[in-house]
Amino acid sequence: MEPTINKITEDNRGAIFLVNNLLPENKEFTFMEMKKGSARGGCFHSKDEFFVIIKGKIKFICGNKEQELSTGDSGKIPASKPHAFIALEDSIVSEWGITTEEKVKDIKNKELRALVDKINNPVLNEDVSE
Repeated sequence: MEPTINKITEDNRGAIFLVNNLLPENKEFTFMEMKKGSARGGCFHSKDEFFVIIKGKIKFICGNKEQELSTGDSGKIPASKPHAFIALEDSIVSEWGITTEEKVKDIKNKELRALVDKINNPVLNEDVSE
C-alpha cells in the first residue's frame, strides 16, 4: 500500500498529521504542528519512540532532563520516560516508533501533564483572587 497522510486532529496549538503505511508493523509516523507558546505531551509509552525537529525551536522535556532543540535535532524517547514538547517558536515535530494501539494506551504523567495543560490554558490558570 502507498503511504497516505491524514489530519487526525487540529486545535489552537496546531494540527497533527498521521502518515499511514510508511513504517513496518503498523508503527505511527506523525507530524505535529506547534504554534509558539503551545505544548504537547505529558505522557509516556511502553516502547521507545523517536523524534526530529523538522522546523523551529522547542524545549524538550524527557524525565528530569530539559533541553532546547532546533531544526534538524533528533532524539530517542526511552520507554516509560514522561516527555513533552514546548514550542519556543512556530515548529513542526515528527514522532515515530509506536503503534496506534500503543499510543491509545499511553499513560499521562500527572506533574508533566499539569505543566502542559497550564501552558496551553493560561487564562484558566490566572490568579483571580480579589
